[in-house]
Amino acid sequence: MHWPTDLSLWLGPSWQWLNLPWALVVACWAAIAWSRQNAIAHHTNVAHDIYSAAYRTLPDAAGITSLKDGRFIDVNPALCHLLGFSPEDMIGHTNTELHVYATPDERDKLLKELTTHGKAHRLRILCRSQRGEIIPGTISAIRIEVEQEPCMLFVFHDMREYDNAVHKLHVVNRQLMHAGHLARLGAWEDRKDQGLVYWSDVCYDIHGLPRGAPLPRDYLQTFVIPAHRERMRAQLQHCLRTHEDWEIEVQIIRKDGRLLWVRSRGELVLNEEGEVIAMRGVTHDIDESKQQEESIREREALLSITLEAASLGRWDWNLHSEMITGDRFWRALHELKVSEPDDETCSSEPYWHWRSLMSPEDAARCSKELIRHTQHPEDGPFDLTWSIPTFQGTNRWVRAMGKVVSVDSDGQATRMLGVTLDVTTQQQQKRHLQQLAHFDPLTGLANRVELAARLDEAMVDARRNQQLLAVVYLDLDNFKPINDRFGHVMGDRFLVLVARRLSRALRKEDCVARFGGDEFVLLLQHLPTREACEARLQQILHNISQPYSLNDEVVQVTASMGYALYPEDKSDADALVRHADQAMYQAKQYGRNRIQAFDATKERSRQEQLIQEIRIREGLEHSEFVLYLQPKVDMQAHRVIGVEALARWHHPEKGVLTPKDFLPQIEGGKLEIPFGEWAITAALQIIEQLLAAGLEIQVAVNVSARHLQHPAFAEWMTHLLAALPHIPAQLLELEITETAALHDLSHAAQVLQQLRLLKLSISLDDFGTGYSSLKYLQSLPLDTLKIDQSFVRDMLSDQGDWAIVQGVASLAKSFGYQVIAEGVESTKQATCLKDIGCYLAQGYCFAPPMPLQQLPSWIAHWENQKAVESLE
Repeated sequence: MHWPTDLSLWLGPSWQWLNLPWALVVACWAAIAWSRQNAIAHHTNVAHDIYSAAYRTLPDAAGITSLKDGRFIDVNPALCHLLGFSPEDMIGHTNTELHVYATPDERDKLLKELTTHGKAHRLRILCRSQRGEIIPGTISAIRIEVEQEPCMLFVFHDMREYDNAVHKLHVVNRQLMHAGHLARLGAWEDRKDQGLVYWSDVCYDIHGLPRGAPLPRDYLQTFVIPAHRERMRAQLQHCLRTHEDWEIEVQIIRKDGRLLWVRSRGELVLNEEGEVIAMRGVTHDIDESKQQEESIREREALLSITLEAASLGRWDWNLHSEMITGDRFWRALHELKVSEPDDETCSSEPYWHWRSLMSPEDAARCSKELIRHTQHPEDGPFDLTWSIPTFQGTNRWVRAMGKVVSVDSDGQATRMLGVTLDVTTQQQQKRHLQQLAHFDPLTGLANRVELAARLDEAMVDARRNQQLLAVVYLDLDNFKPINDRFGHVMGDRFLVLVARRLSRALRKEDCVARFGGDEFVLLLQHLPTREACEARLQQILHNISQPYSLNDEVVQVTASMGYALYPEDKSDADALVRHADQAMYQAKQYGRNRIQAFDATKERSRQEQLIQEIRIREGLEHSEFVLYLQPKVDMQAHRVIGVEALARWHHPEKGVLTPKDFLPQIEGGKLEIPFGEWAITAALQIIEQLLAAGLEIQVAVNVSARHLQHPAFAEWMTHLLAALPHIPAQLLELEITETAALHDLSHAAQVLQQLRLLKLSISLDDFGTGYSSLKYLQSLPLDTLKIDQSFVRDMLSDQGDWAIVQGVASLAKSFGYQVIAEGVESTKQATCLKDIGCYLAQGYCFAPPMPLQQLPSWIAHWENQKAVESLE
């Protein structure tokens, strides 16, 4: 059978395409299938990328762990940041290895939840970070399979901020309750169709009811006195109509029958539709203040009677006509004369317009005071003080006090009666006291109080105008010899002359104040640049240094100035003066007769140093410092002969810090000796713990130069060891530096001899780095020389260092001292040291510094390992 060459003969013209080569047809179908498969794969990848991005950027910690062993299969960045691990540290490790859960019970609780419910939703658990910090939170998890392994996908939400917020709310609520109790302020709430639903404890106390007693159904009838019920009911109805807050003072009848004044305030509570659903408010016990007000009114009445009986000028003021008249004494006070003889009655006296009795400025004040008193007489009587020029050319101060006694049918005041008294003496005394309070009595310059007020104003002006303000502290150089030579009277006269020169040298807007003695403070305003400031100060310095004529003699002084510029120095007013004072003292130290700017950078550094010292002191108080131990080994005998105690700071925020991070702040400061005492005491405690563990080895601790040279150091060591008789003193070794020994060789030798009598061992640390000499080696009672690590580190590559190491080893043997090399980091270094007879060493070649808890196991392992190596 033969296939036709033209299949269209069988299948028709529509099948003409079958004449194409079959391979081409198959290829087309394959291309279509491949294209579709790629599209599916592309969409799958896009979806995977979207979910992966969401997972990676999730703010909460998330990850996948194996349900079998708790091994981490995947973690997101938030989880790593929360726990303090890198992804490499976590993936492939179990949560047990990483101590992720605060307790084993936490993981068991989570697994039980998954087993019971198939998932966990916001389950409370406690986690632990790498730093050991306990982290409370909630975890949500579901079961999934990863490569046919049962796993758990979880999301952990850190609840620390939430817990802190809840705690703060509880604290604030307790404070509010306490404040309400102290202020006698009770809270209440009245619900629509329910009546009173809540009274605070203070409300019960105010009304004389036991706390928790049934609330009254009709408060007005039960407690408010009849005279005040309608007024309070009207307030409540007005509030319900207008939705405005209300406030009222009423008297209530307590349960025990006692009357009590209270002030109640309330507001409406509306729902979303604006409908009233409740009213809430507070009730304040004001009975005591009401009694005080009544007492004040009685005293005011008594005072009024007293004033009327005194020799005061009485006056009568017609407020409609604005005319006023008064008795003879009143006219005398105002320098008023009449042609007719007096008859001692106000009705027969002439009238004056009240504005003619005072200046326009005082008349404006009088008008304001009159409006206040007539509109609000309950606020007090009319009261005004002003000055009157006398015929003698002086000013007399008078004070007028009065009350409205008549009103017209419209309620407008028509008449006022009052008295006037002469208060010139009081005003003079007041001005004198103000002068004393704000100005220097000797020079007339501003004092500290006045300068503080002007400085505040000047700082506001500098900020508003964006210009510089200079605060300058000036101190005269060599003023004391002038005082000693001419006496204090002429010394004061000289200060007055200096004050006048300073005042003349300043502009109107500037200010100079005397702070006492020969110290002055200047305020220079509206300065464009620092250079302009210094130019002004140079001119002032030049003026001050010009000769003075004092007691027919010519004297001359100079001055030292320090200044701070605001707002370049953004400190407050007190700090600006203090900074200028500090700069002035620097000018004194640099030679006097000069100007010195305050260095804000140096001040910030000093403040940072102070803060660091405070933090170190807190660290000592809170036991954040510990001693790590680095073994000292005998390389020939293969045994551990002792340890050196090295300080570490377990900083709660920065982790474990080495000495380079905190010793620079301690050395030379107030903490150097307290820190040294802590280190020695802690070393003795370590010896005690080692003995309890069966290890009798020597513990070495460093002693600073300042601590060793302290006069009471040997005595302090004696008392410390006497208080710990169960600890062998020979197990404590004190390491001193060459600097400590050479600072005062004879004193050091005496102190070390006292320490040797206590059976303490003495080691000379960092030997070879200072002014090493045979003289002080012979003078000092030592047990051990330590070859400094700087020589040991390079001895294989530096012939000079190699020679020093050999020399020190030989020198120690000559004096009968032990010699130990520190900083041994390689076996080659250890071998070379053994070749020259230096068998004692310490360094990272053997072990790094470690916590006390790790030392016993390390010693056992190392000595056993070395014993095996020696047998081989």
